[in-house]
Amino acid sequence: MNNRDQLSSFWAATWAVVWKDLQIEKHTRQTISVMIMFSLVSVIMFNFALEANLAAAREVATGLLWSTILLAGTLGLNRSLAIERENQTMEAVLMSPIARSAIYAGKVISVSLFSLALEVALIFIFIIFFNKPFWRPQVILILMLGTIGYVAAGVIVTSMTIQTRTREVLLPVLLLPLSLPLVLPASIAVAAYMFPQLPAWDEVRGPISIVIIYDLLMLTAGFVTYHYVVES
Repeated sequence: MNNRDQLSSFWAATWAVVWKDLQIEKHTRQTISVMIMFSLVSVIMFNFALEANLAAAREVATGLLWSTILLAGTLGLNRSLAIERENQTMEAVLMSPIARSAIYAGKVISVSLFSLALEVALIFIFIIFFNKPFWRPQVILILMLGTIGYVAAGVIVTSMTIQTRTREVLLPVLLLPLSLPLVLPASIAVAAYMFPQLPAWDEVRGPISIVIIYDLLMLTAGFVTYHYVVES
């Protein structure tokens, strides 16, 4: 099989995994609904807690956005792979003659789509509650880049912990510290676009570059190691 056929087979397997996840979510509606409900409750709770000081609420809006995305994303990752374990669909996928890297790519794409759907809802919620310019294209792009890196790392960690009895506790304990090198510069970059005047590229180039490097490192690690993760 030449390289073109291998690439075609890889993407066919990847999109098959994505289609499977989307169909499961279409019928169960467990992953996105859990993520959105948790996010909505968190935002409302913090909004009422900071209602006495609206200026302080607007100052911490960026940090609250990323905190909500991380926690809701952790729930989504855990729920997405838990459904696979409960229905034994992952075992069926592993029995098929497809590259394990295609399974990883498919899971990253599908969970990223769930997370991006959550972030669309969060952007509207944060604009309403905190009156900050989260609608800016630069902010949306940074959120997308951060989501890809977080999910790329999350799929690896979730696949490692899903078979353990304490996966609900072990997943955030491992994933949240691992995501700090991504979240901190991403938060700094988003915060820079919360002012009326847009920042110069030199001011945000460093944090955005770190986010991109993190994405590439996590994706590379996933493609290289996912075979060992799911087979162990």
